[in-house]
Amino acid sequence: MGHEQQHRSGRSSGDGHLLLFPFLAQGHLIPFLNLAKRFESLGQRGGSGHRRLDVTIVSTPRNVASLRRSLPAGSSIGFAELPFSPSDHGLPPDAENLEVVPLEDFPTFFYATELLRPSFDKLLAAELAGRQGRKNVCVLADMFLGWTAESARALGVQHRMFLTSGAYASAVTFSIWLRPPSFPRPASPDDEQALLDFPDVRVRYAEFLNVVVKEDYATDPMRAYLCRMITFHFSLSGGIVVNTSEEIEPKGLHLIKKLSGLPTFAVGPIIGGRTAPDDTAPDQDMCIEFLDSKPQATVLFVSFGSQNSIPASQMMELARGLEASGRPFIWVVRPPVEYDGAQGFRDEWLPDGLEERVAEAEQGVVVRGWAPQMRILAHASTGAFLSHCGWNSVLESLWHGVPVVAWPLIGDQLFDSRVLVELGVGVEVASGRLVGGLGSKGWECVRDVVETVLGDGEKARDMRRKAAEMKKLVRAAVGATDGDGMAKASSVLAMERLLDSAFD
Repeated sequence: MGHEQQHRSGRSSGDGHLLLFPFLAQGHLIPFLNLAKRFESLGQRGGSGHRRLDVTIVSTPRNVASLRRSLPAGSSIGFAELPFSPSDHGLPPDAENLEVVPLEDFPTFFYATELLRPSFDKLLAAELAGRQGRKNVCVLADMFLGWTAESARALGVQHRMFLTSGAYASAVTFSIWLRPPSFPRPASPDDEQALLDFPDVRVRYAEFLNVVVKEDYATDPMRAYLCRMITFHFSLSGGIVVNTSEEIEPKGLHLIKKLSGLPTFAVGPIIGGRTAPDDTAPDQDMCIEFLDSKPQATVLFVSFGSQNSIPASQMMELARGLEASGRPFIWVVRPPVEYDGAQGFRDEWLPDGLEERVAEAEQGVVVRGWAPQMRILAHASTGAFLSHCGWNSVLESLWHGVPVVAWPLIGDQLFDSRVLVELGVGVEVASGRLVGGLGSKGWECVRDVVETVLGDGEKARDMRRKAAEMKKLVRAAVGATDGDGMAKASSVLAMERLLDSAFD
């Protein structure tokens, strides 16, 4: 096992070995790393009946190098590298992470990851050869790596699926992939259909298209790939581990259990610090200094995540709306979706003079690249988060009690937004990237929604109150607040049940 064995030198085998295998994308690597840290913490203090745990993250060399840098000195988390040559698949030679893959090459990248299987099978077989019992090993694999369930079954070891997305959104998107609802042709964006698996869940045609991606979804090889991965998990895995809690998603957990027929373990929220792409991210201090200069709960943080963006025309409308609101903001900009893969950000994508005007008025900071999201959300001056509703961002907003202005773009994000709205901590300003978005609504809509969430009205006060309540609930779920003790925390109990099921 090469690097993994070297990293563990001097440490004896524990009672259980967890092999964590995330998909090769930043939004998946982060929660897997945070889950590994949680397991490491349990192993150190002898959690689950004093069981000691060894934890290994499996990935490709570049991702392993990046993850290693994110660990503190002395961490016991190990790594195992699988060889991967992106250029063999017509991808850029450094494309070991979806973050650097152009949008049009996403399907090619997904298909290429399935070719990691022979190396993974060898790694798993070697691990078993060094263990006295197969019950000591459990694979926790990403939703997009369903073939690992077949590998584990062939070798007689335990396997669990780890959902880095929420329970509700996963159940809905999986159902759409596996058993698409039948929309009339032609259909208008607002036409609704009930899901075949969940008759009480209705989806609009615009939402449907942002999940299946192509109108000819019946013959789309990417959808076929996704269905195959999910079917592997549902038929061969021993359970589903979800980065959520009973307090956040009781309905979603019920739906994913109903759809899969598998035991579910709600062990979240599992969050942790996001690291800069290098040690000298220039905008980090600028963001915090700007927040330090503003009153409490007044600043809007705007970010569509590390791999998402909006069309150029809507970026222009968003910029005008933010400026017109008069509210202070920090906006992390990426190239518009039409210019995916562009090197750098062009002035022409924003209104003339916007950056200079908002800087002079001390109204806004436009960050071209990376911003310290967790530090920004934790800051007392942050009052709301305009987000694409990726699940990591959703959990981080709940953890810090920050209301959300939702602009979901694609896939599960559309249904994460529903969860936030139903919890009373979110309001949608737009929805959809491939279809929808702001639609006929323009900068005035952005201005008005920002005012609704950051203003002094009843809606804003209600959202802030509910966000503060959710902050207490999600922290209590993992035993992070004072109370009756960790033994009664819902997610801690779920973690114990998970480990008991995997190793007893």
